[in-house]
Amino acid sequence: MSEDMVAEYLRWMAACPRCGGRAATTGGQALVSGRLEWSLETACPACGGLAVCGRDDTPAELRERLLADGECGPAVLEVPGSGTTVVVTVMKVLRAELGLRLSDARAVVEEVRSGGFTGTMPEMARLADVLRAAGVEARAVRVAGGTPAEGRPVP
Repeated sequence: MSEDMVAEYLRWMAACPRCGGRAATTGGQALVSGRLEWSLETACPACGGLAVCGRDDTPAELRERLLADGECGPAVLEVPGSGTTVVVTVMKVLRAELGLRLSDARAVVEEVRSGGFTGTMPEMARLADVLRAAGVEARAVRVAGGTPAEGRPVP
């Protein structure tokens, strides 16, 4: 696994969860020692700060903001190899990591091969790390131009 931390953070104005006033919010997702972590921090001028964080399942609203952001935006998982061994290994890894059925894993492998399997950069970096640990060349690459894409939730 990669020892480097891969992280993306954004700032935006949102309603304070306590009082409903306008508050500066910072949120992000990071890959730390092979595990996804996320955090949200709100700084409200009326009632102070509030911070929440967690591991694995990033809140949907935060994930959607990261994917839609012009600077962060989606990333793709690239697997340059195409041999049967590579495809089978990728399928096994994706089934295990994403909890997919065999038929769904086949479809996701095709998405990966066509460049259509997207997620946040930390999500794709995590999958690339797991694939490399399984002996498959893989990398996470930012989608050119930060074009928003829905992306599949990645645990």
